[in-house]
Amino acid sequence: MTDLELLSRRLQTLENRFRTMKLLAVIACIVVVALGLMGQAQRLPQVPLSINQLDELQTLPKGAPARQPIVQDDLRAHQIILVDEKGKERASLVADNAGSVFLVMSDAAGKSRINLSVSNDGPTLTFFDPSGQTRTIVGSTTAVPSHVNNNGIAELAPPSSIVLFDSKGKLLFRTP
Repeated sequence: MTDLELLSRRLQTLENRFRTMKLLAVIACIVVVALGLMGQAQRLPQVPLSINQLDELQTLPKGAPARQPIVQDDLRAHQIILVDEKGKERASLVADNAGSVFLVMSDAAGKSRINLSVSNDGPTLTFFDPSGQTRTIVGSTTAVPSHVNNNGIAELAPPSSIVLFDSKGKLLFRTP
């Protein structure tokens, strides 16, 4: 196989990975926009009420139609937190001071299961098992250090990769 064929194959591989990363970035943008639109629902002005006033508002006379329960939304300056009907945190969208953005989704037990992040290194999608151990990383990762390829050339961790781990955190598969 000639150098030109090797270079052509490598270029094709990079183009395929770039196409995949663009797709992941589009999906991430759609998720962020959807969360932003959900947060744009018109809200009534919040008036501080005492516990007694809340009890009076929620107590209905007999025969009166049932009202929807009062749901508190938590909107903070640097993060959006989505809670379930019990008030347990299930997802959060956070921006940090370094310019990174994180969308973290948790299971019913409160354990983080998916983390979608965009940092200066690029986008990353991380999947966790129920114990909190990282199982799969798609995208930019520093979880796996640089390695030496078959030609003996040291390669840095690429901006796009797929990495799989076993339940003990041992590397099972990595490409590239």
